[in-house]
This record gives sequence, C-alpha cells and structure tokens, in this order.
Amino acid sequence: MRVNVTNKTEFLNDYHFRSLCLLYFPQAKFPTDDPSPYSADFVLERLPDGTLYASASLNSPEGGAFGESYEKDIVFTIPTDDESIAAAITGKAMLAAGKKLFGFVPPWGYLTGLRPVKRARYYLERGFGEQRVTRLFTNDYDVSPEKTRLSVATARKETEMLSSVRPEHCGVYVSVPFCPTRCDYCSFVSYSNKKLFALIPQYVERLCRDIARTGDIIRASGFVPKSVYIGGGTPSFLTDTQLGMIFDAIQKHIPMADVTEYSFEGGRPDTLTPEKLAFIRAGGPDRISVNPQSTCQKVLDAIGRKHTVEQFFKSAEAAVRCGFTTVNTDLIAGLPEDTFGSFAQTLSDVIGLGFENITVHTLSIKNASEIKNDSGVFDPVGELARKCVSYAGETLGAHGYSPYYLYRQKRTVGNGENTGFSLPGHESIYNVMMMEESSTVFACGAGAITKLVSPDGEKICRIAFPKYPYEYLEREENVGESEIRAFFGGRG
Repeated sequence: MRVNVTNKTEFLNDYHFRSLCLLYFPQAKFPTDDPSPYSADFVLERLPDGTLYASASLNSPEGGAFGESYEKDIVFTIPTDDESIAAAITGKAMLAAGKKLFGFVPPWGYLTGLRPVKRARYYLERGFGEQRVTRLFTNDYDVSPEKTRLSVATARKETEMLSSVRPEHCGVYVSVPFCPTRCDYCSFVSYSNKKLFALIPQYVERLCRDIARTGDIIRASGFVPKSVYIGGGTPSFLTDTQLGMIFDAIQKHIPMADVTEYSFEGGRPDTLTPEKLAFIRAGGPDRISVNPQSTCQKVLDAIGRKHTVEQFFKSAEAAVRCGFTTVNTDLIAGLPEDTFGSFAQTLSDVIGLGFENITVHTLSIKNASEIKNDSGVFDPVGELARKCVSYAGETLGAHGYSPYYLYRQKRTVGNGENTGFSLPGHESIYNVMMMEESSTVFACGAGAITKLVSPDGEKICRIAFPKYPYEYLEREENVGESEIRAFFGGRG
C-alpha cells in the first residue's frame, strides 16, 4: 500500500499516518514499490488563522477516491493539546474515508496505541468520572460503546489489582524459546528444529546462571518479586531434568517470600502428560496455561497446530486435577477455517472444563509468521473475528468471568484486541504489571526484555537479551547490569 503524506505542521510523523492505514489494511507493509492497488493520501497543515486542518483520501482499485476532511473544531471531553488534536482530526478523517470505502468504522475508532486501558486508567486515577471517560472514548476517539465499556471495566479492575503492588515490587520473567513445532500464525522467538534443539542443554545451564545473576541484582536494587512467569515457546517441551534445573535455580536465587503467583506457560497440549503436569506442580508453579487456540480439528490442521483436540481435552482435564490454583487457556478468533459455530463450540468447551482464566486473542497477521499477507484467507473487514470476540465477551460475562487486562496488536484482523477474562480471585497480576508498564520486570533468557520503571512511573527503560539462542549463548553474561545500575542511581 502506498501512503502519501503532506504534513505542514510540527505535529505527528509518518508513523502515525501509516498506523492509521493499518486500521483498514492490517496486511499492509508500506514498501516504496508496493504493487498494492490501494493508496492513501493525507494532508495535515495549520492554516493562516491557526486552525489545524486534515484530510484523508483512500483510493480503491476499482477507481475513485473516498475522502474526508476535518478542521480543529473538535471540542474534547478532557483538556487536550494540539498534538492530540492533530492526531484526532487525521484519525477522524481516516475513519470517514474508510467507512465510505469499506462500509464500517473499526471498533477501536482511530486509537492506534497498544494499551487503550492504560489511557482509560490514566484519566480515572486523576479524578475524571466514568461518564466523562466514556464520552472521551466514544465521542472523541470514536471507540464503539462495546469497546468503551470493556476499557472502563478493565481499567477499574486493573486499578483494584495494582493497589496491592508496592513500589518495590517487581516481576520476574524466564524465557524458554523452544517449541516442538511452530504454528503457522506464530511470530514469537521460538525455535523448532533439531540443530537448535541440540543447544537446549547448554541453554538451560546458561539460563540458570542468568537466574542467579538476576536474583543478585534484585536484592542489590532493593526490589521484591511479586510474580514469577516461565514463558516461551513451550517450556514443557524440556525434559524433567532440564525443568528441574530451572525450578531449583528460581527457588534458590529469586526471593520468593512475597511472590503471590508463579506461572508456567505449558502451552502445547501434546507436551503436557499427567506425569509432566505433576512434575511442574511439584516444582513450584501454581498457575499453568494449556492452550488449544481452537477445539476444531479442521482449524488446528489449517494452522499447523501439531496436536489433536483429544490431546487437548486429556491434558486440560489432567491440569485441572493436578492441584494448580489457576488453569488458563488461550483462544484465537479469526483463524483460517474457523466459523462462528466452531468458535462458539470452542468457547463452550473451555468453559465446560472449569478453567478459571480464559484469554481471547484476535489473530494478528505478523510478517514473520507462515500465514502470508497475500494468502487470500482474510478479508480486510474481519467481520467474523469481530463477531467472535464480541460473542466471547458476552458469553464469558454470563458465566461469571470478568475482563482484567487487555492489549492490542498491530495488523489485527478486524481491528480486534486480546483480553484476559477471569473468575474472581484468579486474575494474573503479572499480566497487568507487564501490560500497564506499572512495575519493573526483570527478564532472563533469549528474546526476553527487562523493563525498568522509575519510582514515579514516568520513565521506562527496556533492556533486550539477544534474540536468538545461539546469539544468547555467545554473548557475555552481564547483559544490562550497567544500565540497571545507572537507571536506579547506582543500585544493583
């Protein structure tokens, strides 16, 4: 897709305009030689009288331009600076042009950030009432009433959860980026070939040393872990001996006295036998994920998910019996070959299993995934995905589940979101700490990112470990130590 921008102001940059295009064109890559039949033209300028003016025009392959323009005559519900007004008028122009071309307005309006709930919580915590924040989302940002209610309810729940998090609390993330096979939709840093599997023993040894080093940094920095999360990849792909080394390193080196949740991303059902689940539970984790994405075999086959529906039910039932405090499952709306009926059946299946925590994702079309942008599987409107996500929220609410964290991704089918739903008392504080960027999270392992948050919450610093396991093994073992000391004024 071609994007032409004429920006005669000091506000915004080309990134904003391209982000707006992704609302209607989630598959766009924006190369200069893109042969896409669609193009977008934006104009943003300040007129001689000081008024901001924006226009957007979408050109369709059938011919004709669908355009709209706006001036700075928007009265915001909450005091707003000129930069935000410039974003608003370009966003509103884009939505109007997109509606003319495609016949719909995205449910999140022109919001392009990944954390809409953080925005709602920001205003709620500063004394703006729910009605005023609701008007901000619906009137100013053009967010649908459904997503507005979801944002405000989730923001309230997050505020309640974060009230138990003290300034010295932190999270700990341990990365195991290996999977038995790679699903077609996946773009995470996970590896699934024999050459890389040969690195696992060496990787686990190095990871355990990083866990020990991280524990020393946590103590020296005056932090107290609130949550520990072992993620991947598929950590349960490791042998019991390898997992035992990781569990032992965590128990020995990470201060665990204040840890209120210890999560293990089991993920793939074909790696979770009753024996493996019992071993994981005995190693310390009290929360686990068992993720089918769908309980329709046709869908699993279409996305390269190398397990059966029967394997999922067996591992899920074993996890529930194994004594974990909370069992989570992940579902994805908008997958190839899925229908509303098969998605509804999947949701019914996981609710019937008694899981305390259910996360509903919307398929995001990633450049690094096997599902290619030109596959022809997805329509730009994403009507089915949006219908499934709405149905999931209504159905889970009727069964006593409430939303407690939410985030968005770029290139999401139907401009959807990812929402964690939970029965009361089974929410994950780690997810909220991460998504709302309210607390420091120390990370260990390839592809992991330590996120440092200043005491006042105004400054954030990210320190990334090498992305690939072989790079991680080749690099020195003091990644980020100097940055951590500098960020916290010499502590650590």
